[in-house]
Amino acid sequence: MYRAIFLLSILFVSPAFVNADYDAALEAEEAAQRAASQRESQLRKAEADRMMAEAMGKHHEQEMIEKRKHIGKLADGKSDAEVQVLYDQKVKTDTAAAMAAANEAMAKINSPQASAQMKAATGKTMNEIMNMSDEEREAWAAEMEKKMEGVMKGMN
Repeated sequence: MYRAIFLLSILFVSPAFVNADYDAALEAEEAAQRAASQRESQLRKAEADRMMAEAMGKHHEQEMIEKRKHIGKLADGKSDAEVQVLYDQKVKTDTAAAMAAANEAMAKINSPQASAQMKAATGKTMNEIMNMSDEEREAWAAEMEKKMEGVMKGMN
């Protein structure tokens, strides 16, 4: 019986001990500090976002100016979206033309006549040179430099 009374008294007294060190003013102050810190963090983030958006806007504006210059008179009076389409078409056309020229040049380089001329001048065909390892190419280049030095001395 005494045990029951003792246990009941502990139950009723415990909340008083638990809350004995609770300071409502301190808790409110800490909550206010957390809220102020969170507001400050949000303000810094908003400022950083604003600066980033401003920088991206300037970059986009400058990029469109350059694209308009690249396209020329075709860009006059066109919206940014239209300029982007025209620019993409021009880049695609220019790239295709460059690839065609490169393929034509490679065809000429790999022609039997060019291979024979290259082999006569260097001792190697272009395909052989392109298939060399870096070490082989370096050794071959050094050999060619020595031969050219001899040719140049003979011309003087």
